[in-house]
Amino acid sequence: MKIWHKHLQERFSTFPSHQQIIMVANELNRANHHEHNVVEYKACLERALELLDFTIDDKDKWGGKYRELLRARRYLASIYNQPDTFIETSVLQRCLIQLDVQAWRLTNPQRKDLAPTPSVHPKVTE
Repeated sequence: MKIWHKHLQERFSTFPSHQQIIMVANELNRANHHEHNVVEYKACLERALELLDFTIDDKDKWGGKYRELLRARRYLASIYNQPDTFIETSVLQRCLIQLDVQAWRLTNPQRKDLAPTPSVHPKVTE
């Protein structure tokens, strides 16, 4: 596979988790727009794989969601390895975005009522 982001790897871990996930989802979205152009579709998938690898390398930031990133990576690789076949990536995009609350909020501003919120324990007063 070609290296697409030559100078991004060393600073990728400085990006917040929502930005990392949105960058991967953006490439998957681009792939969906190239249904009839196999070369560009595969290039988008390669870039998404590369960004997902950078995200996975930032293991400490993802904690318990790390295994979900690995699962997404495995699924994306299986899509990439399908010869000359277009496979919709919208479901994978949504799954990745749901891994980070801020990414979900940024990509779904009209659905604030359904936004996942971190659990907050009520303050106990004596």
